This record gives sequence, C-alpha cells and structure tokens, in this order.
Amino acid sequence: MCKSSALSTSGSQDWVDCVKASEVCNQNPQCSSRYRIMRQCLVGKDWNTMLANKECQAALEVLQVSPLYDCRCKRGMKKELQCLQSYWSINMGLSEGEDFYEATPYEPLPSVRHSDAFRLPLCSGPGHCNPCLDATKACNLNDNCKRQRSAYISTCTRAGGQQGQQQQEGCNRKRCHKALRQFLELYQHSY
Repeated sequence: MCKSSALSTSGSQDWVDCVKASEVCNQNPQCSSRYRIMRQCLVGKDWNTMLANKECQAALEVLQVSPLYDCRCKRGMKKELQCLQSYWSINMGLSEGEDFYEATPYEPLPSVRHSDAFRLPLCSGPGHCNPCLDATKACNLNDNCKRQRSAYISTCTRAGGQQGQQQQEGCNRKRCHKALRQFLELYQHSY
C-alpha cells in the first residue's frame, strides 16, 4: 500500500491525514478488515491482553504498513473527531509504554527553537524527574484512574455548541474544565 496516496493536499505537508488514510484503508479489503479487528481489539482490553490475542497481533502488523500507521490530524480540521478516532484506533495499540507519552495525534509543529526557560525536562538527573510524567505513568498503571481520565478526555473531545448554532470551538470548554477539575480533585493526592 502506498502511503503517499493518502497525503492531504495542502502543499508542503508531509504527514498523512487520518481521515484520508482511513478512506484509503477502507478501499483495500485486507486493510479494512484488519482495521475493524483492531478497533474491536482495543475495546476494554489492556495492552497485554490485546497482544496475547493472535488476531489482534496480526491486525496490528498489517496496519503498521498501512497509510493509517503514520497519520496525523490538524487542530480545528473539519472532521477532527473522526480523525482522532482513526488515529487512536491504531496508536492505542502501538503507543504503550514509554512511547505513549510521546504520541500526539496532531500534525508536527514547525521546528521553531523556543527558549529553554519554557521547557520542563523529563529528567534532569536522579530524583529530578518531571512530576507530571510520573503522575501519568502512575495513572496508566491504575485501571480506575485510566477510566476516569478517559471520561474527562471524552467530555473534552465532544463537539461543543448546541443544535442549530454554528460551532465556535472543538468542545464545550465549561464542561471540559469541570470534568478536568473533577479528575484532578479525585487524583491530586494519589499521585
């Protein structure tokens, strides 16, 4: 399968649009069936359970050479939610462990060098690690924490606005902030 056939048409970008990559995959019977299998594999299963299933492993191997493997989304794009769903249906299977923290569904940002004052190092020496990274790792090991985090992420990725109104932003900011606050209040002392 050719990855370039799913490239988005906006000039100089070299990343694959997940919506278009999904359309390309759906036109190929092998890719399409493996994509459906992979989505089923990820429902309610942890990383080790998924990898123990040979059908899930085979689907993951096929999808790693499909246009979906390297796809990205653009913030504010017309089908952003669909794009994110396509991205995570592949990358939740691939992004376990340390790589999970590096994974982003969005297009790469231009390489602009920012001042080191704005960076928070992952680790700058023994005992000087990023507390957010430590909390994220701890949360990933706790099923209840992962469920609660998924709940606030789901709230924050739902389309905002009411029916009949033009949508102004990607989510209902007030609901998103409330859900995030609830999550942080619930887990702030645990991690």
